[in-house]
Amino acid sequence: MVLGRTKLEQVATATLGAATLVVGASIVTDGSLAKALNGFAGLTWFASAAMFAWEGRKRGAPVTQWAGVLGLTAAVAFLIMPSDLFLATIGFGGAGLTAGLLAGRDPMLRAKMVPAFYLPMHIGTAVLKAMGRDLLGMESSIRTEPPPTAAIVPVVMLVMAMGGGWIASRIRERSRPAKSIGTAQPSKGR
Repeated sequence: MVLGRTKLEQVATATLGAATLVVGASIVTDGSLAKALNGFAGLTWFASAAMFAWEGRKRGAPVTQWAGVLGLTAAVAFLIMPSDLFLATIGFGGAGLTAGLLAGRDPMLRAKMVPAFYLPMHIGTAVLKAMGRDLLGMESSIRTEPPPTAAIVPVVMLVMAMGGGWIASRIRERSRPAKSIGTAQPSKGR
């Protein structure tokens, strides 16, 4: 199931989906409504990240899988601006596919973790970039008005990561040895 195998994963996926829509709404509105929507979206996004982390912890995974998901998320958070539709499409599709292929199990869960952890990582990388500029005596970058397509980028991030995870699931299913149907094993005599 695309939303998830467990109730918690389903709620986390729906919460992340809602957060992406609210972020989009905050981009197309302005003033105090935009600020309120943006704040609500941020809280909702962080809540979904916490739910995905909890679900991942409950299912268990080696440290290498966590490192892989966090590394992929850090890469997209550092490289992809949240207003770049093209890079979000390529980056999150590729990251979702990679996370799904690297997952020992639960490729869809691992793929959805990439966009779920994106906002916390994006904020973290923005702080690191600002600190680095400050240490180097450079001016901080100035945030500009996002292009019209920026409103759909958060949804694209989630959809593409899930698409990558779905493709990884199909690849993993095809690479499993086929089970023989209707072939009885000879019984050993008594």
